[in-house]
Amino acid sequence: MKQPTDTAALERYRQEHDRCLGVVARKLRTTKGLTLSEVAKRAKVSLLWLQRLETNQLHTNYQIRGLDQVTCALGVELYEFYKRAGEVAGPAPWLRTQKTLGVSKLCC
Repeated sequence: MKQPTDTAALERYRQEHDRCLGVVARKLRTTKGLTLSEVAKRAKVSLLWLQRLETNQLHTNYQIRGLDQVTCALGVELYEFYKRAGEVAGPAPWLRTQKTLGVSKLCC
């Protein structure tokens, strides 16, 4: 039987994942010793947009094109960027496992 969707949990996880995109962008940039201006110029995005990405102040859906340009400027693939953000965010609440009687099961 299909489980009901917890839209509030889904929205909280989406927000957390979006926050982690900014965390990963900043970490990659600082690890490579680049400034915001350098990355914005290489990625051909505005400095303000990049600042908002890193500080989780973008209040619209991320444009995949902008993220792709930023990841290219940082020298990583878009897939790797999202993967790292997912690792920082952790698994979605409905995918976390519980130990029940020594058997691992998905909790929903």
